[in-house]
Amino acid sequence: MYAWPLKAKDGLPKSHNSNPYIYPVLPRLAASSGLESNTAVLNNLQDALRTAFMGQNTLRLAGAIAGILHWGGVYTTTRGGGNKPWLARNYTRLHDLLNQVVIDHASGSDVSTVSELRFNAGMTKVYALLLDDFIIYDSRVAASLTWLALHWWRDVKNSNSIQLPAALRFGTLPPRGNARGHRNAAPGIFHEIKRAQDHYMWNVRANWLLSDALSLAGKESQFATLREVEAALFQMGDRVR
Repeated sequence: MYAWPLKAKDGLPKSHNSNPYIYPVLPRLAASSGLESNTAVLNNLQDALRTAFMGQNTLRLAGAIAGILHWGGVYTTTRGGGNKPWLARNYTRLHDLLNQVVIDHASGSDVSTVSELRFNAGMTKVYALLLDDFIIYDSRVAASLTWLALHWWRDVKNSNSIQLPAALRFGTLPPRGNARGHRNAAPGIFHEIKRAQDHYMWNVRANWLLSDALSLAGKESQFATLREVEAALFQMGDRVR
C-alpha cells in the first residue's frame, strides 16, 4: 500500500515567508497518506506548475517548484548545493532553464544537450509533473528497477551469463538518512549516478520501458496510468536491500 510522507507534512515549506514566491494552495498531508491523498496534492501542484510555466509567471513558477520539492522531502540546504539555495539563486531564470529541458526532451533522445542541466532526486519530480509520461526517478524507483531487471535476467530468462545487458543496468541514487547504502539489488552491477546527464538518460530510458510495458500488458497489468506504476515502484524500492 502506498504511504507518503513518513511524517505529517504541511502543504508549504516552513520558510515560505522569507522569499517572494507565490505558492499554490495545498492541503496538509498526514503521515503515511495513501495514494489518493498524494494524487490530489500532485494534481494541484501539476496544475500550478504548468499554468505558471505556460504563462511565464516567475514567482508562481518558483512557488510551484518549491511546493513540489517540499512534498518530496527534498527542499534541502545541504552544503549550499541543495535544492532550496539553488532555487533562491535561479528563480528568476526558471522558465528558461525548464524550457531548455522541454525542448531537449521533445527531440526524443535519451541524451541531454542542456548545458546547465540540473537533475537530481528533487528535479526529477518537477520534470515528472511538467512533462507528459515522465516518471519520478528517485532512489526508491531506481532500486525497484534494479531488482526487476536482475530478477528478469536470472529467474525469467534463466541466463547463466553474469553480463546483464547494458540497457538494463539502471543507475542508482543514494537514499537519505538511515537508508543510505541500501536500495540496490546488486551494487556490483548497478552503479550510482554521478552526473545530471546520466540521471536524465536513465529517467528517459525508464519512461520508455515502463510506457511500452504498460501498453503491452493492457488491462492485465491492473495499472491505469504510468503514475500508478511509478507509485508501485516507489513502495517496492524501499524494501530493496
